[in-house]
Amino acid sequence: MAREILTFQLGNYSNYIGTHWWNIQESSFNYDPNAEPSKIDHSVLYREGQTRQRQVTFTPRLLMLDLSGTLKHVPRTGDLYEQPLDPDQIATDNPAELPDIGWESEKVEVIKQQDKPAERHPYQKDLLEAGTSSTNGEDEAEKDYNFAATVQDWIDYSYTRYHPRSINVIERYTHSREEAQFDTITNGMELWKDYDFQDEFTDRARQYIEECDGCQGFQMLFDCVDGFSGVAIKLLEHLQDEYGKATLPFPVFPPKAPTFKSADEPMSHSIRVVNTALAFAQLPDQCSLFVPLSTMGRCWRNVAEPRALPNLLYDPANFYQTSAILASFLETATLRYRLKGSATTGSGAYLSGLCGDLSAYGRKMAAAGLAFPFPLDGKQDLIDFLDQLDGKSLTVQLSPNAVVRKRAVIQSVCARGLPQNRLKRPPTAKSAQRQQAMPAYQCSNVSEMLQFYYSCSLEVSMSHVTSVQSPMLIRQPFPVELFDKRVGFDGFLTDDPLAQAALPYVQSCPALAAIQSSSDLGDGLEALHREVSRIRLAKIPRFAECGLEEVDYKEHIERLLEFKENYDENYEL
Repeated sequence: MAREILTFQLGNYSNYIGTHWWNIQESSFNYDPNAEPSKIDHSVLYREGQTRQRQVTFTPRLLMLDLSGTLKHVPRTGDLYEQPLDPDQIATDNPAELPDIGWESEKVEVIKQQDKPAERHPYQKDLLEAGTSSTNGEDEAEKDYNFAATVQDWIDYSYTRYHPRSINVIERYTHSREEAQFDTITNGMELWKDYDFQDEFTDRARQYIEECDGCQGFQMLFDCVDGFSGVAIKLLEHLQDEYGKATLPFPVFPPKAPTFKSADEPMSHSIRVVNTALAFAQLPDQCSLFVPLSTMGRCWRNVAEPRALPNLLYDPANFYQTSAILASFLETATLRYRLKGSATTGSGAYLSGLCGDLSAYGRKMAAAGLAFPFPLDGKQDLIDFLDQLDGKSLTVQLSPNAVVRKRAVIQSVCARGLPQNRLKRPPTAKSAQRQQAMPAYQCSNVSEMLQFYYSCSLEVSMSHVTSVQSPMLIRQPFPVELFDKRVGFDGFLTDDPLAQAALPYVQSCPALAAIQSSSDLGDGLEALHREVSRIRLAKIPRFAECGLEEVDYKEHIERLLEFKENYDENYEL
């Protein structure tokens, strides 16, 4: 049975993350007919189509939205289904001498644009020369593009090719790293009232859904700190009214706080707090579950405290590197509803099952946790590793202002790349005697052992565990420089210099990701309510200019407090 999902990416940092995510997925595509079939059902997030030349295509079922100036050399319709006409190749001002493009030549006026075309990143130049942007050849794999220093936007490292309806641009606003124009949540809601924009965007979504045999719902990445939060809220409202399917948004927070147009730093901080608070107050009514994402520990007023991920080295302010970490979480955590055969294994195999498990008692906000790489020694069995954790958490939190402790946790856990032969020693081995004394030795696979571990280490908690044997493949343009010297080429930890030097960089990586619901998350919501309560809306006129009344503002802040109360101890199981 088909279980398609439509994905949305709203905002610049969301597109950074999404670009890595699609790149990661396509790196695992195997076109060898003799290879073992993948356990992942790629048709959940991808669609098959044909060009006009009847060439088969496989593109993300995706709608992305960004501001003008981010696409550079790529046309809004993409470059997969037909190549756009290059103005530099027009050597005449006579319309009659133009190539056959289906127009009446006598009615065509030729206007040559004097601006130089946008400069391509060296990686994009090499892909163009290779004749395809979906093939990562050996030359590209060995070449050092220094992405972390040279990437100016997400399009620079994208090798996914998109359907013509996937890319959407807000032309009235221009993207700028120094001064953001699309600033408030109310600005985004006002944009949604533009019927031309709304009709075109929702019509593209409708076309995708009509192509599906059994659409199970929607997942969404959106920038939570600026105007894209307003577009996201209105889009979620539309999806709920029109389709009534499960929706899982991921509000994302960039590692560097934006400065808004005509606003100093304190004013910009206040705008971000108001945007976030208003979005969090409305999300519970418009979605099935939402999971905030950031590599920074604090994101309400001050963006600070970058998360320390063991065995990873990254620049905390670098969009290219931090977005790759968040994409690795998404690629792992969403496996639960992307595996083949899941339709016959119960409701947990669906997006609605995941959301339903984690949103009891109105707790519609969950937290993200990641172990990447999974810190298993190259010569260690999983049973020994878990036994030696001694109370330490397996994962690092990737949700801002969130700390999940060890009591009353409901979680969905996905693990990948932990081989069955590393589970435990076989019974006939002499070294198995010590392991056989452990209760966990009775577990027959990775999922069972992780399930048993969580049942022992977390009090009054419930865990749903999914695991697959295949690791996450690491290929450029993923930031291969993230891993420290202890990580071997297979992603497992090693102190053997020969294993470390076997290949120039890590080729694959085991990972574990968790989406967790806990009463502890109420602390972050309370901190957000406390921050937004200190702000006088009258001092930020740009919200009122877009129609936000003081009474509506206070009502939303009160709803945020009510939402926080769902996480109080008296709601606990």
